[in-house]
Amino acid sequence: MENQFRNEYHRLIVNLHKTDGYIFNHFQQKLAPFDLSVQQYKALRLLSDVFPNSLSAGELKEKMTDMNSDMTRLIDRLVAKNLVVREVDPTNRRRVNLRLTNESDQFVRKVATEFSDFESIVSQLTEEEVNVMNKLLEKIRNR
Repeated sequence: MENQFRNEYHRLIVNLHKTDGYIFNHFQQKLAPFDLSVQQYKALRLLSDVFPNSLSAGELKEKMTDMNSDMTRLIDRLVAKNLVVREVDPTNRRRVNLRLTNESDQFVRKVATEFSDFESIVSQLTEEEVNVMNKLLEKIRNR
């Protein structure tokens, strides 16, 4: 069988992509019983971090790690599920703030317990391997 990779750099990129998909699917399976996508959960966690305060849609998008997330549709879905409320900012009427309700904050905390051991997905790595991998991944992103 002919080598499917042009070189080791190509192999690395394919491996990173496969690993990202593997981790994403693992999280999606944990979120399925709660009827949440990974992006919805990330947004809820960010809002939970500032609860009982709020974030604007722009602030939330800035904090999200996904580069191309459709924030309006994501927020619409969370509002439809009664997990997020939109509030006009009293100091700037053009700004809309997003906030969790008391109930949705409790829901996010309940879902978070499913992720209390999320590091187990990489538990077969040694601490030294994890440190090296973290440094290398950060080096790729911070070129």
